[in-house]
Amino acid sequence: MKKLSGKSSKSGKLTKTAGVLGLAVAALTAVSASPAMASTSATAGCTKTYHYDNVQVQVDNCSEGWVWIFTDQGHFSKGIVHVTTSWNGPETGVLEAERGKAVADKFKPKVSSIVICGLQQYSWSPPTWWTFCGNPITV
Repeated sequence: MKKLSGKSSKSGKLTKTAGVLGLAVAALTAVSASPAMASTSATAGCTKTYHYDNVQVQVDNCSEGWVWIFTDQGHFSKGIVHVTTSWNGPETGVLEAERGKAVADKFKPKVSSIVICGLQQYSWSPPTWWTFCGNPITV
């Protein structure tokens, strides 16, 4: 390791520590927004991916019922997925992800169907929001 100067700087150490901490927090954030078994499940063919405009949803039924939603740049400012499981039939839960964000959650026992929706601003004054949904998808 090469030393640039003979003196150590406390502010340099603080900056370096803050940078490492920032990377660690970013890594934890990235991990929490993806399915737990994504790499093994994708290899096994368990993960199915669905799109509705700029909203992407992945469902992994091999490790119970992981659902992951990501809203990319596009028409919708928020992506929404309504999840139904094979356990009780009616809607079990809803996941929402703002543009540029991802959210994941586990549903038990297995996901049986999803409905993907997107929220779009229709007018500016007064702000009016419309929700558009695709057809139910059996997984």
